[in-house]
Amino acid sequence: QLGKSRAATILSIEHLRKHQKVVSPARGFYVIVIPEYRVYRCLPAEYFIPYLMEYWHEKYYACLVTAASYYGAAHQQPQTFQVMVQQNRESIRCGKVEVDFIINKNLGLYPTQEFATQRSELVVSSPETTAMDLVNYPKQCGGLNRIATILDELQDAIREQKLLELLEFSSQLSWKQRLGYILDKLGADSLAQVILQHLQEMKRVDYIPLNSSQAADAHTNTRNEYWKIIENSNFESDL
Repeated sequence: QLGKSRAATILSIEHLRKHQKVVSPARGFYVIVIPEYRVYRCLPAEYFIPYLMEYWHEKYYACLVTAASYYGAAHQQPQTFQVMVQQNRESIRCGKVEVDFIINKNLGLYPTQEFATQRSELVVSSPETTAMDLVNYPKQCGGLNRIATILDELQDAIREQKLLELLEFSSQLSWKQRLGYILDKLGADSLAQVILQHLQEMKRVDYIPLNSSQAADAHTNTRNEYWKIIENSNFESDL
């Protein structure tokens, strides 16, 4: 379109990069940094991530703490922009903007929503998918206390029918047990009841530890018989 050769175009881009008017968050992908964002030395991730995913030909959705913030569950602003993808990707550090990628090969199966930003259409996990992911990826969310705080804020956005549809679609039980247990402790009775009724229809639900990264002791940890949860960790919402 510029009527330039490839070599001349690359030289022009490099000239703009030296003056921090253009940055490259990923190889072969360039972002024009408009004046109001020069202090960050990059555009906000929500502006360029949809275009980067298109460039990579990859399905994605903004997830976990980042996704929760789009539904008003932003008690603490996420320090990094979290994106669910289908294959391993290196984290992006572009100026002061940080993007972390989390892997889920089946991400295309789960409900999402689109949010219009000033410069893009961003795909974000639905409130129900976000709740599922939060308990499935505790390390990436900062632990149980932060998960509980986010769920405490997110519960008003979770729709019972949509939650039931996700429960019936997913065959994995552990996230359902942990999510139901946490929602129950937070006083989200109607949502917890939807999950409990679903679990009661299962032929077999085994006991699992609440905190999967911490050892469970059969002698010292109590067991919650409703959720089949070994209470090997405590949590508290900041709200």
